[in-house]
Amino acid sequence: MADGFQPGYTYDNVYLIVVDASGYSSIVRHNPLDRAAHAFDLLRERAVARVRKAAAQRCCTRAELWSWRGDGGIFAVHDENESVARDVALTAACDILLVDLRQVRAGLDRTELKGELRLRVAVHKGTIRNADDGRTGAIHSPVINLAAHLEELTPPDCLTISEAVHQVAGPHADAFELVGDYEGSKVYLMTPSGSAQDARRAWLAKVGLAGSTPIFAQPQRPSHAEKARLVRAARADVVDLGTALRTCSRAMTTTERPARYRETVLDFLARGGTYRAVLLDPACEATATLSRYRNENLPKKIRSSIVAFGRFKERHSSVTDGLHVYQSRAFPGFAAIAVDLASPDAMILYSPYLMNTADVHIERGDSPHYVATTSSGPLLTGLVTLLTSTLDNGALERVL
Repeated sequence: MADGFQPGYTYDNVYLIVVDASGYSSIVRHNPLDRAAHAFDLLRERAVARVRKAAAQRCCTRAELWSWRGDGGIFAVHDENESVARDVALTAACDILLVDLRQVRAGLDRTELKGELRLRVAVHKGTIRNADDGRTGAIHSPVINLAAHLEELTPPDCLTISEAVHQVAGPHADAFELVGDYEGSKVYLMTPSGSAQDARRAWLAKVGLAGSTPIFAQPQRPSHAEKARLVRAARADVVDLGTALRTCSRAMTTTERPARYRETVLDFLARGGTYRAVLLDPACEATATLSRYRNENLPKKIRSSIVAFGRFKERHSSVTDGLHVYQSRAFPGFAAIAVDLASPDAMILYSPYLMNTADVHIERGDSPHYVATTSSGPLLTGLVTLLTSTLDNGALERVL
């Protein structure tokens, strides 16, 4: 490492190693500040020592720590002989993950650190022009951006490399499994086990299938307090769609305190919002079919909810003109609370109705619930279209 990266110079085939501690915030939150700082200082020391050792063994011209921010950083490795820089970067990255991480954990166990230190490591390469003033933190480069993004996508305790690196990885290539792609680059992953199946599973668990869009998943129905947050975010319109809406109608008329959902709905109505509750028609065929299938008196539950909504509307008549209750003869197959459905930034909490078996009865509240937002892309668009069609298909009858 006789030479460094010179200010204003452009270097081809710079290898970037990005190291980041997964679970940083949890460790900081659950430990005294000095103990948490010691953990990440130890990680930094080990990573720096590992890169320097690999560079010294191969007489690599340049190997520097370009930045480190508490829980991780970026190393840059370069040599006129690219194979030297490649070997330094990939050997150091593997050893940081497979050797140093284990040793750091063992040392931290003796300090009774709460939380588990885990690492994500990524390697990418490309042409980089050093900043004129030599400040590596001031470099703006798509190569650095892709390296950082690869690290963010990396599952904990794994190492990813880009297609550019894998194409020239030579003897290192067989340790990595093709798992997906990102921003036009194929992504290759290595897990501590070395198993191709483990690599594929780790990537899918982190990123999902190709074409996936972001949603927020809840294993069960969210609490009244959480659903109230959705209503508070509404500007003009809320649609509450279900079969009997028992949870909603009970929340509106509960005698328990605090009645967060009711108070939130009343505040929303008082500021001019419209709350549309849509239940099944108790006399329609869809209700009869569901009643038989679920072995419950669904018509009775629906009528009970309508009575409860009427009681709520009467008790708070000064602000409840915006509460509209409808019956529908169409069964949409899912329940939903939609916020500002007609707006470009609609949000929808939805839950498909899971069908029961002879031996397993799944309550509605035990079904997974999902929140779709603008980041969900086509998924949100499809849900908006389906909900709008359900509300405008002529099968609705307003009862309150």
